[in-house]
Amino acid sequence: MFNLQTRLAASLRNLVKAPNFPWRVCLVSASLFLFSCQTNSVGIRGFDSQSSLNNDKARVILLHGMYRDASAMVVIEEHLTGLGYQVSNISYPSTKFDIETLVNDYLVPAVEKLRRDGDQTIHFVTHSMGGILVRYYLKVHALQELGKVVMIAPPNGGTQLAELFSDLPWGDTTTNPAKLQLSAEPGSWVNQLGPVYFELGVIAGNDNSNLLTDWILQGEDDGVVTVENTKVENMQDFIVLPEKHFRLRGNSSVLQQAAYFLKYASFYRAEKTVIDS
Repeated sequence: MFNLQTRLAASLRNLVKAPNFPWRVCLVSASLFLFSCQTNSVGIRGFDSQSSLNNDKARVILLHGMYRDASAMVVIEEHLTGLGYQVSNISYPSTKFDIETLVNDYLVPAVEKLRRDGDQTIHFVTHSMGGILVRYYLKVHALQELGKVVMIAPPNGGTQLAELFSDLPWGDTTTNPAKLQLSAEPGSWVNQLGPVYFELGVIAGNDNSNLLTDWILQGEDDGVVTVENTKVENMQDFIVLPEKHFRLRGNSSVLQQAAYFLKYASFYRAEKTVIDS
């Protein structure tokens, strides 16, 4: 098996450098899909099932990631609804506009609607790029009702995959303006957002059996974002779970940890630990 993986990795490295457009696009797309179909979804070992995660009807806004819609967050929606939260699962056209426009046209109206409906606490739970929308929103808008924020696999420091093919004439920089905003380059848009000033818990994944993206990304990663690039200055808590990027949002441990953070402003641990920031 090891020799097969080694030969496959060498073939992938050669193919991704080839100028032939269909091969390169199909290779990356197929590899992301095939390897994301595997999952390691298990609950938290030693989780105290007696811990009360129910709430007093607080509100939660869910935001999906790039190339997805609200259906990607249904598992989280059902989990939090079952705990008593009032959940708003928002869809937005992630590839059509830049992040500023997505926030102003989709997130701002959703938040304002909740504010008009009452003065309950408003939490956020996001996956991938959804977390960056929340960071930008809270950077430019005051939200008195703000509760806590849980970001699942957020590209807080960008991702090297955002730059993939961007230097080629058929790249999607005009049809997907948000993509390059998530570049891992130090001067990129996302890397100019600065620290966070709210109660934030970040959940990262470190499982990637995709040889291509594992070669592109440096260090531990979930197949899309490195563990290091999920971090952001001033985050309150941080954990790493053995799961892939696209599977984190349906992972049982992630669901439990997200609900735990919304309730207690920290992630569950059998023994108290200090976060690695």
